[in-house]
Amino acid sequence: MIQQIFLVFCLLTLLLMPGCAPSPYRAPTPYQRQPTINQGNRTPGVSEPIGQQENPLTRDIRRQAERQIQAGRLDAAAQTLERGLRIAPKDGSFWSQLALIRLQQHRYGQAQSLAAKSINLAGGDSILIRRNQHIIEEAQRALQ
Repeated sequence: MIQQIFLVFCLLTLLLMPGCAPSPYRAPTPYQRQPTINQGNRTPGVSEPIGQQENPLTRDIRRQAERQIQAGRLDAAAQTLERGLRIAPKDGSFWSQLALIRLQQHRYGQAQSLAAKSINLAGGDSILIRRNQHIIEEAQRALQ
């Protein structure tokens, strides 16, 4: 009798074990890359595209323009940014930086239109949007 119970127990155990084994197939889990914001040595308010690595060429252009702005060479910085826009025409930060230069050069109409273009390209970058809104407001005040 004990042997029969033991035999039934062993058979039940063998029958139930495959249900406990892990499935050989696992559905892939979606990988979501978290957006990052470059916190490096950058001008406040100038951001690169979120979640993307910046192109080394556009990064160099951005840095060159920042150095020219710091040196007070606004015309040269504007030319550098225009070159950057030929390479990356959808980079809202280039448009915004150029708008800021035009504001400093008292070219208020251009500053407004460049800042508006940057807002259209900003996507969800609220810092860039606020910066452009500020440029537009300053240009409007100067025109009054």
